[in-house]
Amino acid sequence: MRVIEGKSGVWYLGPGATLLLPSRFHDTAGALTADGRAELARSGIEQPKPARRYNLTVVTSTACNLGCPYCFQNTGAAAPGRFDPPRIPRQVLDGPMIDRIADFTRARLHTAGLNRLFVLLFGGEPLLNRRGCRELLVRLGELAPLTASMVSNGVLLTARAARQLEEVGLRSVQITLDGPRDLHDSTRFTRSGRGTFDKVLDNCAAAQQATDLTLSLRLNTTADGLPLLDGLIDSLADRLDPARCTLDIAPVLNYAGMFDSVMDRSGEDVRTLLSAYGTALDRGFVVGMPGGGSCGFCGERDGETGAVINADGTLYSCWETIGKPGYEVGSIDDGYHAYPAERWVSCGEFAVSETTAAQSQAFDDALTVGLLELIRDRRRSAVTVS
Repeated sequence: MRVIEGKSGVWYLGPGATLLLPSRFHDTAGALTADGRAELARSGIEQPKPARRYNLTVVTSTACNLGCPYCFQNTGAAAPGRFDPPRIPRQVLDGPMIDRIADFTRARLHTAGLNRLFVLLFGGEPLLNRRGCRELLVRLGELAPLTASMVSNGVLLTARAARQLEEVGLRSVQITLDGPRDLHDSTRFTRSGRGTFDKVLDNCAAAQQATDLTLSLRLNTTADGLPLLDGLIDSLADRLDPARCTLDIAPVLNYAGMFDSVMDRSGEDVRTLLSAYGTALDRGFVVGMPGGGSCGFCGERDGETGAVINADGTLYSCWETIGKPGYEVGSIDDGYHAYPAERWVSCGEFAVSETTAAQSQAFDDALTVGLLELIRDRRRSAVTVS
């Protein structure tokens, strides 16, 4: 349970939901009154919602066509003058492995007592193995009703590829942008050094025209990119249909210490980010409410409600540890095996922070409560106007 004080009261972010309790439910020391405790108990937010589907992340290819210097799958920096940092071992999903993944998933569905699937296509770049993506979704769709998403850099997301995958269950694609064209092209380039901004935006626009897919736009932000966010959001709104895009702004995480231009995570940074979120809402983008629920993939140990599978069938706890030696937690053939507790890594634990833990938590809390208040105010204004 996260508890954060805001201008409208105190926000409680629990595993079940998010609740705002006004100041009257707190005493002068900030503690909950008896009425406040009763209201919190009635809300049910302290209890996790029961799982409704089994969550499966599957890597279709560990290779990537980009050479982003901050990628958590890099094993070192690129040589001087080159754009191709060394990466985790190359693996490609094939037909026999898909059959084995289906057998594993069938058993996990039965054990969990679930009858629906959510599948995340992951990489590397999953579209380097488009055939594997499609075959996997077809095969898993035979086990249970399926909804799929994909994390892609967008360079290979042609209209044809989007249509083919939509036909077999794909409903959304996460696309990352690192800023306007010049800034994006300085960090998200091909392994031969070519920029990708225009190609990615062209593909996103074509995919929207050809399909009903939702685009989940992740705006990676460095210190250099902060003052450019409003302009980037306006340019995206001019090019895409904002109503069919969710938008999230994420500070670049300094994985393995290979990147320099990280944010200070100061109060001024929080204000800049909230201003950008306001611009996104003004332009019609969908911005989600922050929550306190755990990740469906790494939130429960040993695959109770979800699993992360590399293209070779190795099980990992989280997408951040895929392909990293010493972080295997099992295989699809043998299940989860005994492993040291520290091997179960959850989202964000591999980031190298430039701040202390206290500073990082203060930044996260300020941004979370600011965004909660912003979305609440916009929703109330919309109701008043209507």
